[in-house]
Amino acid sequence: MVDFSKKINYQRDASKVYDVLTDPYSIVRQFESDRGRIINSAAIRRLQQKTQVFPLERNSVVRTRLTHSMEVQQVGRYIVKEIIHRLSKSKKLKTYGFDNIVTSIESLVEMACLMHDIGNPPFGHFGEKAINHWFVKQLGVDVQPKYSVLQPQESDDETIKELKIKIRRDLSNFEGNAQAIRLVHSIQRLNLTYSQVASILKYTKPAYLPKEDIPTEFSYLMKKPGYYLSEEPFIKKLSNQLEIQPFHRYPLTYIMEAADDISYCIADLEDAVEKKLFTVQQLYHYLEKAWGNIKEGDLFDKVVKRPYVNLEQKKFNSIAIGQFFMYLRVNTIGKLVYHAAERFVENIEEIYHGSFNHALLEDHGAEYQLLKIFKRVGVEHVFNHESVENIELQGYRIISGLLDIYSPLLNMPTNEFFKLAEENNHHQYPIETRLYHKLSAKHCDAYLQATNLIGKKDPKFAYWEFYYRCRLLQDYISGMTDHFAYDEYRKLMVTF
Repeated sequence: MVDFSKKINYQRDASKVYDVLTDPYSIVRQFESDRGRIINSAAIRRLQQKTQVFPLERNSVVRTRLTHSMEVQQVGRYIVKEIIHRLSKSKKLKTYGFDNIVTSIESLVEMACLMHDIGNPPFGHFGEKAINHWFVKQLGVDVQPKYSVLQPQESDDETIKELKIKIRRDLSNFEGNAQAIRLVHSIQRLNLTYSQVASILKYTKPAYLPKEDIPTEFSYLMKKPGYYLSEEPFIKKLSNQLEIQPFHRYPLTYIMEAADDISYCIADLEDAVEKKLFTVQQLYHYLEKAWGNIKEGDLFDKVVKRPYVNLEQKKFNSIAIGQFFMYLRVNTIGKLVYHAAERFVENIEEIYHGSFNHALLEDHGAEYQLLKIFKRVGVEHVFNHESVENIELQGYRIISGLLDIYSPLLNMPTNEFFKLAEENNHHQYPIETRLYHKLSAKHCDAYLQATNLIGKKDPKFAYWEFYYRCRLLQDYISGMTDHFAYDEYRKLMVTF
C-alpha cells in the first residue's frame, strides 16, 4: 500500500519525541523550522564561495554552488507541483496519501535541493578524487597502511580485523553526498527532521562496502557511498523511523536528483560560453552533432533549434545570446519537469518503497536523450577543456599539499593526540599543536564528542580514535571554500 503521509516524519534525532500532531499546520511548522535551520546555516553560506565547474573563478556571472543550488531548488519545487497536478487531475491525491502533506513535501524537496551540494569539497569532484587518492596511498586496503594503529597484527581477533578493514575502506571513499549527511548530523548538528535528512541521502551504500558486495537490484542506488561508518547508527535509526528497508531510498530523493540533473546540464554549457571556452555557434554545432538527424517538430527542434534560429535572425548580439539561453533553459525545464513527474507517477509504488533502481529521468524517451546530449557535450567540451583541467590539477595539488601539511597530526600516538585535543595544547608536540590550533572549532568538537562517547577504556578505542582523527582532517579540508584552500596552501607553503 502506498501512503506518502507515512513518509512525513517530523521527529528529530536530538529532541524529545513529539506527540502525534493532528493539525496539518502544526506539521508544516516543523518543516518551516527545518527551512530556517538550513537557510541560516554556515554550510549554505559557504556555497557562495564554491564554484560549480570553474574553481577560483572571479567572474560573478559564472555560477557558484549557491546559485546553482537555488536553481535546483526552483526546479524541484516545479516537479512537485507537476506531480501534485497530475495526481489531483486523476483524483488519486487522497489515494496515495498526498491530500494533507502537499506543503510539507514542497518544503522538503526545496530544502533538499538547496542542501544537495553542501558536502562537496573545494574543486568539486576532482577535490573528492584528491582526498581519496591521498588516503588510499596512506591506508588503502591494497597497501600496507602507513599508520601502525591500522596495521594487521597476529593478535587481532576477527572483530578487530573486520573493524580495521572497514575503517580503511571508509576513509578511502570520501564522497560529497556522504559528507553532506555528516555535516548536517555530526558537525553542524542542525537536528533536522528525519524526513528532511532522508531527502538528501542520495545513495544507500555504506562507504566501507566493497563494490563486489553490492546487490544487483540496487546497482544504481548504491553506485556511490551514501554515508560513512561514523553516521551508520543514525542512518539505521532514520531508516527505522521512516520504514525504509536496507539499501532502499527515501522517495523524495528521486525528485531532488532529477532537479539537479535538469539544472546543471544547461547551466554548465551557458557558463562555458560566458567563459569563452567556445562560442554559442560552436555549442549549437556540438549539440546538433550529438543529437543526430533532426526532424521538424521533434524535441530537439522545439527546444534547441527554434531558439537558435531566432538567435541567428538577431545576428548573435549579446542580448539575443542571453535570450537564447533563457529560452533553451525554459524549454528544457518545461519538457524534462513534465517527463520527471510522469515517470514519478508511472513508477509510484517502487519509488514510494525506494526500490526504483534508476534515476527518475532515465528511460528510452526523447527527453532522456536530450539530457544525455547536454551532459555529453559538457563532458567533451567543458570538463575536458584545457583551462578547466589545469585548474583541477592545481586543486589536486592544493588539497594533497594541505593533507601533507596536516599529516603530522596523524603520526601522533593515540594518547598524545587525545591529550592535545582535550587540553588544546601539548608542549612535547609544538608543530602539531600549532597545526591543531588552525582546525575549525566545530570539527574539533565533533571529534571530541565522538571519541568521548566511545571512552578510553573501550578495547577498540585506539582504532576508533584514529578513525575520527582522520575524519577531523577530511572534515576540515572538505569544508574549505576554493579560495580559502588556495590561500591556506600558499600561506603554509610560504609561497608568495
